[in-house]
Amino acid sequence: MATPKKKIKVRDRERTRRDLLNAVGEILMACGYTGLRVNKIARHIGKDKSAIRHHFGRLVDLEKAYIREKDYWPPFFERYQLGEQPSKDEVKMMFTELMQQNLVSFMANPEMQKIIHWQISEENPLMRSVSVAREENGARLLSKATPFFIRSGTSFKAVTALLLGGIYYLVLHAETNKSTVCGIDINLESDREIIIKTIGQIIEWAFEATNEKKD
Repeated sequence: MATPKKKIKVRDRERTRRDLLNAVGEILMACGYTGLRVNKIARHIGKDKSAIRHHFGRLVDLEKAYIREKDYWPPFFERYQLGEQPSKDEVKMMFTELMQQNLVSFMANPEMQKIIHWQISEENPLMRSVSVAREENGARLLSKATPFFIRSGTSFKAVTALLLGGIYYLVLHAETNKSTVCGIDINLESDREIIIKTIGQIIEWAFEATNEKKD
């Protein structure tokens, strides 16, 4: 049985780790990724910079642990699974739900918005590794759709890329400037519902093209 002193040390260690992770989020929200510096993070929780080394090793390891907590894509990839030979309708439904949920989750997660902004704004080995891992998981899902698009003249990868990029842009634009894109303001529930519906329509149109094989 652990002694009271050991229990206190464990709680203190866990609290400091939690404080450091929270500090990354608070600084990221207030100052952007350029504010993530060892001394600044340590001062934010009233500790010496050695606290980061003691609990996480390097700053990049602390950042990685923070991103792992906030990135909703790994849970998405676990949730959206298909069998070896799914039907066309199953694949279509999965991608529709995935892209629609991406919009909802991205809007509801300001810290993830900062992470994506960081990812596209700076050449960074950590962000590169996060992107590569996400792409590898995404490729496994896209491989389920590929057989249905052979000789269709339609690239479902391109459709998905445009949807993904459009969702990120719409949300970042709405959150940063509080303004519209093509007259759409997804801060408004009515406009957000239009976009969610349109995501489904675009994927439906793409799958309709699979019925028209090209020579």
